[in-house]
Amino acid sequence: MSEAAAEATKQPDPTEKFREMRDSYLEIWSKSLIETVNSEAYAKASGATLDGLLAVAAPFKEPTDKAMLKMLQQLHMPTSADFMGLAGRFTNVELLLDNLDAKLDRIEKLLSAPHLAPSAEATPPKPASKTTPTKPASLRAGGTSKRTTTAKPVRRNARKVKR
Repeated sequence: MSEAAAEATKQPDPTEKFREMRDSYLEIWSKSLIETVNSEAYAKASGATLDGLLAVAAPFKEPTDKAMLKMLQQLHMPTSADFMGLAGRFTNVELLLDNLDAKLDRIEKLLSAPHLAPSAEATPPKPASKTTPTKPASLRAGGTSKRTTTAKPVRRNARKVKR
């Protein structure tokens, strides 16, 4: 069948005109509401309404917060103060890990440097002494038993936490 024959046999849809009216109605309302919401008068009116609601709700804020805190404690659920404390602890752990990372980087540099790396051939073995053995001091990187630098590790990737 050709397209002309198919259109001739096609039944008219009685609700099509209603759909067109509905679509045009919604389009007109949409344009009207967009213009209204984007106006300065609407912004001022909504701001005044919100200010009024906040003024009415202010006296109820403290009792509501206390009641919520009691309820959360009875249900053994964490409060916002608990979450803030946990966030502070995580921040401290992250800073400690960053400091450890910086220390490990320094140790790696000391061990990989050819002029500072201890070699077995360069140091002759010490003769055994007949005195009482003492507990050997724990060695740090570079073969020293004490801290050789007073520099503090650089904090890298430190994130700021809003409180």
